[in-house]
Amino acid sequence: MSMKILFIITFIIINLLFSNEKTNISLQLSWLNQFQFAGYYVAKEKGFYKEVGLEVEINEFKDKTDLAQLVVSQKVDFAIGRSSLMIDRLKGNDIIALGAIFQNSPLVLISTNEDIKTIQDMNNKKIMITPDAELTASITAMLNSNEIYFKNLQIQTHSFNIEDLINKKTDIMASYVSNEPIILEEKNIYYKIFDPKDYGFDFYSDILFTSSKFIKENPTTTKNFYEATIKGWEYAFENKTQAAEIIFNKYNTQNKTLINLIKEAEILEKLAVNIDDSKIGCLDEDKLKKILQTFKVLGLVKADLDLNSFVYEHNHHKKIIFELEHEERILLIMFIMFSITIFTLSIYFVKKLHSEKKLLHAVINSSDDLIYYKNKHLKYLGCNTAFEKFVGKSKSEIIGKNDFELFGYKFAKESQENDFEVLKSQKTLINEESIAMKDKTLLFQIKKIPLKYNLKSSIGILGVNRDITDLFEIQKKLEEQAIIDELTKVYNRKYFNEKLKEQIEIYKRYGNYFCITLLDIDDFKIINDTYGHDVGDKVLIEICKIIKTHIRNTDILFRIGGEEFIILYPKTILNEAFVSTSKLKELINQENIIENHQITVSIGLTQILQNDDETTLFKRIDEFMYFSKKNGKDKITTN
Repeated sequence: MSMKILFIITFIIINLLFSNEKTNISLQLSWLNQFQFAGYYVAKEKGFYKEVGLEVEINEFKDKTDLAQLVVSQKVDFAIGRSSLMIDRLKGNDIIALGAIFQNSPLVLISTNEDIKTIQDMNNKKIMITPDAELTASITAMLNSNEIYFKNLQIQTHSFNIEDLINKKTDIMASYVSNEPIILEEKNIYYKIFDPKDYGFDFYSDILFTSSKFIKENPTTTKNFYEATIKGWEYAFENKTQAAEIIFNKYNTQNKTLINLIKEAEILEKLAVNIDDSKIGCLDEDKLKKILQTFKVLGLVKADLDLNSFVYEHNHHKKIIFELEHEERILLIMFIMFSITIFTLSIYFVKKLHSEKKLLHAVINSSDDLIYYKNKHLKYLGCNTAFEKFVGKSKSEIIGKNDFELFGYKFAKESQENDFEVLKSQKTLINEESIAMKDKTLLFQIKKIPLKYNLKSSIGILGVNRDITDLFEIQKKLEEQAIIDELTKVYNRKYFNEKLKEQIEIYKRYGNYFCITLLDIDDFKIINDTYGHDVGDKVLIEICKIIKTHIRNTDILFRIGGEEFIILYPKTILNEAFVSTSKLKELINQENIIENHQITVSIGLTQILQNDDETTLFKRIDEFMYFSKKNGKDKITTN
């Protein structure tokens, strides 16, 4: 048989095997068009789907759409769901999870009520949340773990309108961290986020899924669609502005601004990439088990789920396991070859090598810096004596462990995020991190360097942590001396000039309004002349205490000279600043700093205007203050 005939026969067989597969496929989104689905739009518009012979129809979400039933009933080929797909599978629905686009769920609770600072403060408050317990399980678990139950809340029908939160029609709203906070920031409105993952309930979101029936009938199409989708997501996060422009120009049914879409992209990118392997789409067995256990505790499921049959066979997590096993086999072969080589060396060389190794270990162990090294799976391979003392464990107890097994959650999470960045970029990373100890908090300069074999293939990370706490404290004191008024311990004129310039730049860039108040103590010379300078100093100090006690944490007090003070109100409009300033004036009037002598202040108050710079802004507030002083004192003049 000739090669030509053989080729023809092979071509015919391939066509017979795959000619019946669907190439015109449909994808059902779980919400309205936004950057949440950027990878799919990009894959379509950049031709990634076409490259593998697919025509993909992307359907926007419609009210009361049951995504699982759409797939099971074959009305759509693929859809996007949440971790609750495991519940759907246990209910008997034919569902296969291809991959999770978001490793951490964007679903959070958000509040603009300043009285709600903790979850316990939510008791008896109004909340807008969807009634589907399966989809909101992470939120339910977060609330219940803090002894807050839905019976203790005023449940409202979710309007999906942020204005209801702004206008106080509700106290708390279930939201996406990539949507509502952006709107609130633009409007300069206070908000607080309660994220389930911060309370130990870390769920997947935006899981791409289909049915086993579809996969069986269309194995190549499924694989091609999944891989092209992941390619689309990788491109979207590497080219966020371009991806945002695609949505803005073609999929902008919500009429979002381009800036909003870019901001959404930046938030979602942090939720999407798996830290352990830098890939998008991971579905980790341990994490799925923890999520399933949460469902059990909440009474949503009782049975266990066969995760191997639930997760798509080409999900890269399963591939990772194989690759790891393959890598271990290679390492074993390398070890055997290395051992044989060592045995063939001369005794002299072995002794010399041993001596040099001992010297190297002695140098490393004599260092006060914390020195350690990890493999590319972020498990410790070795460390020096200083690191052992810091961790409080021996080297044998450290080796093979990861950061979450040795440190607290917050530090471990930050450490692994940095490790992931080093592995991804293959560049040295230097930053500073504070670590809380039993008796004090230490500040470390942390250097992380990619470890490479033969200067090519990455094998892990070398870390060097240097304690710079004392150096930082010295530097901090020097900096404070430069910007702190010696008498009152509030910020001085120099620091005011810096912060004013900074606020003007923020206003020009983002449109965030701010206000400044200039206070001058009335008849202060008389106070000094009558009671002495010690009493005058006491007045200055006490007035600063009054102001600092009653302004917000974000507001800043400055002493700019003699008896003059300025309050900077960031992200504040004129009416809000006037209320605060009026209250301060009354408090100063009421305070009995000098017996039988009322202290008053003359005040100028202004808000940043469009064409203001440092000079015009200060000139205007100074004129306002002198107007108050010339017209009877103890007054507020504003524009």
